Amino acid sequence: MTWRTAAIAIASIALLLVLVIGLRRWVNHARLELTPVIVPAVMKSSDVLDPPAPAIARRMADDVRDALHTPQRPRLIALTFDDGPYPVTTPALLRQLRRLNVPATFFLIGRDAREQPAISQALGVGPDDIGNHTFTHPEMATIDAPAQSLEIADGALALQRATGRTPLYFRPPHGNFNALTIDAARGNNETVALWDIDPGDWRHINAASIIDNVTTHARAPAVILLHNGSTATIDALPAIVRAYRAAGFEFVTLSELARRVPLEQINTPVAVEVRS
Repeated sequence: MTWRTAAIAIASIALLLVLVIGLRRWVNHARLELTPVIVPAVMKSSDVLDPPAPAIARRMADDVRDALHTPQRPRLIALTFDDGPYPVTTPALLRQLRRLNVPATFFLIGRDAREQPAISQALGVGPDDIGNHTFTHPEMATIDAPAQSLEIADGALALQRATGRTPLYFRPPHGNFNALTIDAARGNNETVALWDIDPGDWRHINAASIIDNVTTHARAPAVILLHNGSTATIDALPAIVRAYRAAGFEFVTLSELARRVPLEQINTPVAVEVRS
């Protein structure tokens, strides 16, 4: 074998490796993109975390199509807040949202809602959505099916009594769930709802970091995960609202988003530019 032949063989092997690695990354990307923001009622619970091969192939084909022609999506945004209610930060958050004239979706913990009846009632009479975030905030995927069903049912009952509202959506704590979680939520007439953008505001980060993350990763439509109890989040809201409105977005609740936009479009948002 001459040096030229050897060089061609080495280059061919290297190219093949690059293609294989690129294809694997593309498959993993497609798999992640298939995780729905709002789990459709017709979607098998087992397919949410483990999409079948045909669905992955279709998502990859969509990637090619979208690269050639970016699809249009409505510029609607839903701010969602997990946890609480809490005695100090929740009223402050509510005042900020009212001042900004922005509705929100609160995924409340049933036990906390029961312990804060006045704040819960204030949330229940406003324009916001009330979502179920379990009764005690466990890691759902670590407990069995009966325990998951009880967490969801008890959480919903506590929220009904505290807010006067029946939750339509369920969000698992920390986004930790399995197929049993989806089945348990459906058994309680609730839909599992996740998010597009997570700035990690549950950590000790400042308002500027939250603003930068939420605007840098903007999508349309957008469901943003934020946290009740974070003062940095409250401080970040005016800049976030200002930036998204300047980019032509309208703020809505999660249920309004689902009424106005097909789930297929909610679950396949497109990246857009939003300047902080």
